[in-house]
Amino acid sequence: MAQTTTGIIISPNPKAQQLAGELLKILPAEIVNVTFSGNMADTTQLSNYKHLRQFIAVGGDGACLKAMKIAHELSQQDNTGKPPIVFGLNCGHIGALSNPIGDIQKIPERIATTAYQAVYPLEVKATFREKIMYHTFFNEVLLKPLGNVTNLKIVWKDNVWYQKNIRGGIMVATKIGENAMNACNYTGPEPILQIPDELHWRMSTLHAMNNDTTCDKAFQTIVPAHARITVDVNNPYEDRNAQLAGDSYYNDGEHQLMQENRVVGVRTDSLFVEKIKIAASPRCVLLAREKAHTR
Repeated sequence: MAQTTTGIIISPNPKAQQLAGELLKILPAEIVNVTFSGNMADTTQLSNYKHLRQFIAVGGDGACLKAMKIAHELSQQDNTGKPPIVFGLNCGHIGALSNPIGDIQKIPERIATTAYQAVYPLEVKATFREKIMYHTFFNEVLLKPLGNVTNLKIVWKDNVWYQKNIRGGIMVATKIGENAMNACNYTGPEPILQIPDELHWRMSTLHAMNNDTTCDKAFQTIVPAHARITVDVNNPYEDRNAQLAGDSYYNDGEHQLMQENRVVGVRTDSLFVEKIKIAASPRCVLLAREKAHTR
């Protein structure tokens, strides 16, 4: 049986670059280089990689998230119904989504025999000034208020309709992303809820104004993944809409600020929204979870 060609997504850090070079010597692989815009992969570049159905992400969680986004975008163009796989090798700091480097000579065997977790990303439809934008997030969707003036009307449906009005922001986190933004973002008095499995999300408030009697207090809840969440932004200031963000370890839209040929800071593009709708993607990516790996 012919070997499957693998796509390698590489972090720019030197350790990842060296490891990727070693991998290219021992397995049929090609380097995947795809840029992103607004949290979505460039579809014109993706056409070069339609033949790939397995990926190795060499780097930190950012590289792994990038590989998952590419794999998911390619799965939309595949009619076989077979989910793509992503195998992360941790050359970063946290590595919550990836596996230990281990014996790279056994990488082909490890890819074939490891356990995989089906990950269904959050698909977001965002509206701003009559413009509609689509985004895909694997870790979390974050809606951040500006200046604590944003009121959010949140509606989600399981078997019953629920509604909350808050003055602040929210985070909807998946099982693989429950530690991504850290529980300290939640502003309520009780301990943070743990997400039981991949079939649920956690929704929690950020910086809710508990002394505002016109809105509901800070809250958190576990939401079934088949639920649909709608958030309307009610803002008294036109220039202070809520900002949409997510997948904190993969910050697309960041640009280095240069001064006299040296980096002096980072500028992040802001994505303002008036309304978002969140739903689970019908297609999954299989993420490698080796037994030796611990969160």
